[in-house]
Amino acid sequence: MSLDRNFAETEAGRDVGGLALSCVQIENPMSLVRAASWRNAFTRVGVSIPWFAVHDVGTLMTTDARAWTLGPRSFATSLPTAQPIASDLQAWTAVLRELASTEVMEKARSWRLSDDLVSVVLLRILGPIFQRFTEGKRLRPSAMLPLDPDAYRELDTRLPELFQKHRRELETQFLASLAQESLRLVTAVEQIDLDTLRLVGLFGAEAGAMGALAMVDLLNVLSSPEANDVVNFSLDLLPSVLETRRATGEQTLAIDGYAGFARHGALDSLVLSELAYDADLFDRRFVENEVFYYSREKAPEEERTLHYICVDASASMRGQRATFARGLALTMMKKFALRGDDVVQRFFDARLYEPTRVNASKRRATSDFHIAHILSFVGEHGRHYAKVFDALADELARIRKREGVNIVLYILTHAECHIPIATVERLRHVARLYGVFMLPSAGVLDLDYVSRLHTAQVVDEAALVDKSARARRALDIIDDTTRKQTKSASR
Repeated sequence: MSLDRNFAETEAGRDVGGLALSCVQIENPMSLVRAASWRNAFTRVGVSIPWFAVHDVGTLMTTDARAWTLGPRSFATSLPTAQPIASDLQAWTAVLRELASTEVMEKARSWRLSDDLVSVVLLRILGPIFQRFTEGKRLRPSAMLPLDPDAYRELDTRLPELFQKHRRELETQFLASLAQESLRLVTAVEQIDLDTLRLVGLFGAEAGAMGALAMVDLLNVLSSPEANDVVNFSLDLLPSVLETRRATGEQTLAIDGYAGFARHGALDSLVLSELAYDADLFDRRFVENEVFYYSREKAPEEERTLHYICVDASASMRGQRATFARGLALTMMKKFALRGDDVVQRFFDARLYEPTRVNASKRRATSDFHIAHILSFVGEHGRHYAKVFDALADELARIRKREGVNIVLYILTHAECHIPIATVERLRHVARLYGVFMLPSAGVLDLDYVSRLHTAQVVDEAALVDKSARARRALDIIDDTTRKQTKSASR
């Protein structure tokens, strides 16, 4: 549906009209829909950055350079404004040309980032500049922009009218500010950590950046040195698991894709070359089950497994131990999800925090990894392991009864995680227990319940300090968890 004549009078019309100041020109209406979704994400968190800036920087980040041109719109320099804007438009074009050539923009275009992640990166780049610009100013709340491609067809012919219907001091002053703040803007782009961008991009839409709180978490991650350590470690591990695939079988039911050939099946799955035989020979082959049919993929019929990963977030897990535990947890989550298993991750210290669940076994279920939460979470409640694992035993018992799944509980913690033996026995009744214990320097593992775990892995100080040894140790653990699951399924 195209913009009606009354649209110019609306708040959304006011915001769309500001696009006349845009200096990245592209003909595809879908690019405007994407830009509108970024701006709507800002509106949800109460930020009213003018749309022309969001559109221009975001398009440079997401669209191939051959699809757009840089420069003011043909009518923009003659628009009636309180002050001349021709020089500001030229300066903004020069800034955009410099931004387009940065490594961050080039990498972002090649990685095809999700719109949620693009919104966060744009907020990280433009937010501080807009905050300084608006300090002491009263701002009108921005409106939600339409997300219908038809609404933006032939928009250029309407932009002069939409622009002149409203006062434009905010947009034109911000345009001048962007021209003056070019060094800050380029620096903000260069400061985006490419490793973090790549990691979140690897998870795509599953990164869980939809809500306002998730956007805040991702903003913290992009500026956190501690999170960057976990990111780098995770990137060392993830390439080894990204080729993991769910095992499949074959069936004749008309669901899923083709997998091979079979001697039985429905007539509509008959291999067409079979019809080349003469009628008598075909009838004989058909009666004797010698004709070929296309068979289809079939998921293996086995008991479902829920991998429950608990990561210690107490003060004893700072530094290298936190890096190892969180990078290992992220990689395990991705590995199990690719295998088609459900995964739950949650932090604990003196309490159990809210879980993150990836429902990989259900094809249409959401699979949100909430990477930013895992990278940036900080525990603040000391320790109370007896209370935590007693509550966890109750929770796992409810899950097992309600869902009828096999549960594997992974505990990623340190050598002073003391759990009552009675609680460990309760946990053994509802789950397989897999402990990963990170030792301090010159430390030993001396916990009375370790022998009651089904598996216990010890990560010493030497493995935590050396980068290559740390990655090898984590991959050994990941391989071991996969072997344990395979043996359990075969039994």
